[in-house]
Order: sequence, then C-alpha cells, then structure tokens
Amino acid sequence: MSNRNTLILSGLPIEIVYRILNHLELPTILLSFRNICTRLNTIIDTYDRYQIITDLDLRLNHIDDNSSQYLAFLLQKNHALTRLDIFYNAISSQGMQYLADALRFNRTLTTFILDSNNIGCEGMQYLANALQFNQTITELRLESTGIDANAMQYLAEGLQKNTGLMKLHLSHNPIGECGLNYLANALQHNKTLSELTLICNALDGEGAVQLGNILQYNNTLKKLTYIGNPIHPNGIKYLASGLAMNTGLLELIFESNEFDSRGARSFANGLEKNQCLTHLSLCSNHIRSEGLQYLANALQNNRALTTLVIQHNEIDGEGVRHLANALQNNTTLVTLNLSNNPIGNEGARYLANALEKNTTLTTLDLEGTSVSTNGAQALAIGLQSNRTLTTLNLLHNQIDLPGIKDLAYLIQTNNTGIMVLALGRTICEAQGAQYLFSPLQYNNTLTSLTISSYTFGPESMPYLANALVHNRTLTTLALKYTSIGPEGTRHLAKALETNNTLTTLDLLLNKIHAEGARYLANALVYNKV
Repeated sequence: MSNRNTLILSGLPIEIVYRILNHLELPTILLSFRNICTRLNTIIDTYDRYQIITDLDLRLNHIDDNSSQYLAFLLQKNHALTRLDIFYNAISSQGMQYLADALRFNRTLTTFILDSNNIGCEGMQYLANALQFNQTITELRLESTGIDANAMQYLAEGLQKNTGLMKLHLSHNPIGECGLNYLANALQHNKTLSELTLICNALDGEGAVQLGNILQYNNTLKKLTYIGNPIHPNGIKYLASGLAMNTGLLELIFESNEFDSRGARSFANGLEKNQCLTHLSLCSNHIRSEGLQYLANALQNNRALTTLVIQHNEIDGEGVRHLANALQNNTTLVTLNLSNNPIGNEGARYLANALEKNTTLTTLDLEGTSVSTNGAQALAIGLQSNRTLTTLNLLHNQIDLPGIKDLAYLIQTNNTGIMVLALGRTICEAQGAQYLFSPLQYNNTLTSLTISSYTFGPESMPYLANALVHNRTLTTLALKYTSIGPEGTRHLAKALETNNTLTTLDLLLNKIHAEGARYLANALVYNKV
C-alpha cells in the first residue's frame, strides 16, 4: 500500500490555491473550477484577477447550457465585467434562462455578444423579459441565434420598456416581414436605440413598408444597416417617404437589396428632401447609369450628404457624366466611392472636369473602374487646378507609362493636394518606377503610397530607395504583389537605415524570403521610427 498522501485542491492553503490560479486562464477558472465546493468558490470570489475582469472573451469554448450557470453566477457576483463575448457556443433556451435571470440584476455589463447560439424563440422570451429590467446593456449582438417572427414579438415588447440599449444586431435571423413589423412598432416608442443592423433576414420584398415606418416615426436611430434583403422597386417609395420626413438618421448602409434604377428614382426623391443623412452606401443594387442620374439630381439640392458609396452598380461613363455635373455645384460631399463600376476613360474625364471646379471632395475611390492611360492623364490635368482632393485610389486599373508620368509630375511639383495615392497593376519595368519614385525626393505632401503590381521587380527598387533617403513626408508605404525579392529588399533596407519618417511598411507577397527578412531586420537596428 502506498504511503503517499493525496492532495485535494479544496483543502490546500489559500495562498497555494492563489498560486495555482495564477497559472490558469480565466476561462478555465470560470468554467472548470467553480462549483467544485463552497470553499473553492469563496476563494475564487476573492481572487484579484477574478474580481477585476472587465472584458471576457469566451468565443468557441463549447459552452453548453450547464456551463451557462457559471456565467450567470459571474454576472451576479462580479461588479467589474463590462463586456462578455460568447460567440459560437452551444447555448440554447435553457442556458439563456440562466443568463437572463442574472442580467435582471446586473448593473455593469454594457456589451453582450450572443452571436451563433441557438437561443430560439423561448430563449428570446427570457432575454426580452430581462431587458425590461436591465437598463445597463448598451450593445446587444444576436446574429444567427434562431430568432424568428415570434421571437421578435418578445424582443419588441422588451424594447418598448428598455431605456438603455443603443446598438442592436439581428443579422442572419429569419424574422420576415412580420418580425420587422413588430420591431417597427416598438421603435415608435423606443427613444434610445441609435444603431440597428439587419442583414439577410428573410425579407423578400415587403420590408420597405416597415422601414419607411421606422424612419418616419423614429428620429432617435442614427445608423441603419440593411443588407441582403431584396426590395421590389415599387416598395422603395415607402422607404423614400420615411427618409424625406426623418430628422435623425445620419448613416444608411443599404446594400445588395436589388431595387435597380427604378427604385433609385424613388429613393432619390426622398434623398433630395432629407437634410440630416451624412453617409449613404448603396453598393450592389443594380442602380446603373439611369439610376445614378436620379441620385445626381438629388445631390444638386441635398446639403447634408458628405459620403456616397455606390460601388458595384454597373455604372458607366454616361452615368458619371450626370454625377460630375452635380459635383460642380455640390458643396457638401467629401467622399465618393465609385469602385468596381466600368466608368472607363470617359467617366474619368467627366470627373476630371468636375475636380477643376469642385472645392469640397477630399476622397475619390476609383479602384477597378476600367480607367487606363487616357483616363489617368485626364485626372492629372484636373488635379492641377484642385487643392482639395487628398486621397485618390486607382488600384486595379491598367495605366501604363504615359499615365504614370503625368501623375508623377504632379507629385514632383507638389502641384496637388494629394496625400494618399494608390496605384495597382500599373508599373511595368523599371522606367515606370523611375517616373513615379524619383519625384518623391522633392514632394512634401504625399503621406501614403500604395503600389500593387505583378510586374514590378527588384530592378525598380534603387529609385525608391534613393527617394526614401531624401523624402521627409511619406509615413506609409505599401508594396503588394510586386515581386521585389531579396535583392529589391536589400535596397529598401539600406534606405530605411537613414529614413526617419516612414512608420508603416507593407510588403505583402513580395517573395523576399529569409534573405530579404534579414536585410530588413538589420536595417531596423538603425531605424528609430
């Protein structure tokens, strides 16, 4: 028979237990050490790390309904926790009941992330009841939690009495039009919710009526995200009517809802009358050039919108013509994103003409817009008369040497306000690099430069390295997919030894290998930035 004594954790001196706990992760303490015995629970309650938990991340921890009891105990006893993330666990309605009971009395938790837990209708009933008593939670994430229209009825009842919740995320729940109707009715009474996210909610066309009601009767909501819920073009008129009367919404993300150019016409009517919306994103809605004409007309009279994002809308040069005309008179828009629309050189020329007169636009995104050399040359001419635009994105456009040369001239002469420039798949061979990089020696405005090209090569790097030795303004440099290799990295590293301005360097997929990494590591010994 062995004479060795068996040590029981619960019987150890408290100092020894503390030392053991010091070597454990907080989730392990919470999920594996609680409820072993009363004494160990008491010790954990007095353990300093446990007492001061403010942010607890328990994503992907296989937490089931039984383990939820430990979380509920934490919510009852801990007076420091402000954020709890239990994304993608195995919590169902029973586990939600434990948590909801604890939330009724908790007064510290402000962010609760329940995404990807199948709480369903019954679980939503427990949570909604808790929300009637809990006024501390300000952000609630319920994405992919099995919430249907019946569950939304419970949530809507909770929202009518809740005065604390400000952000609600309901994406990927099949709430349908009936569920959205419950929500819309609740928001007529709720005066605190400021941000609502609805993505892919099994809304097949009739949701615009409820959205219109939300916008018409609720002026507390500041940001509405509505994505992947198709709306028939005829239904947009209800949304537009609500938008015209709304005096509170600042940001509308309305993407992939397939309302096409006919819907854009109705939407534009509402936008023209709205005087509070500042950020509008209409990506992937098949607006096309005809629809953009209506939106452009609205911009002639709208004096509130500062950001317009209309990427992936099949807009060509003719559509941009209408928008460019509006830009010549518009004095509020500062950010325009036209990326992934086939505007071509024709569209670029219209924009260039507008830039000669526009004095407010600061950011223009033309990534993937089929702009080639002629379009780039037109933009370069337009920018000579413009001192307002600071960010220009021309990634994924086939601009060859003449176009690069004209853009580089602007950089060399400081004859532009551009501070952030992105060019992609544009520089072929060393001559193009010489045109672009050599002017950096003289430029004193550009702070960020992104180059993305498959045909760059190491032979171009001496031009960049020499420029970096003299440049005193560039802080961010991204060379992506440029195949500079170890030899190109050697030139770059040499410049970094003396450059004291660059703070961010991105060399994604450049085949620098271990040799290139060594060059950079050695340079960083001398670089103090």
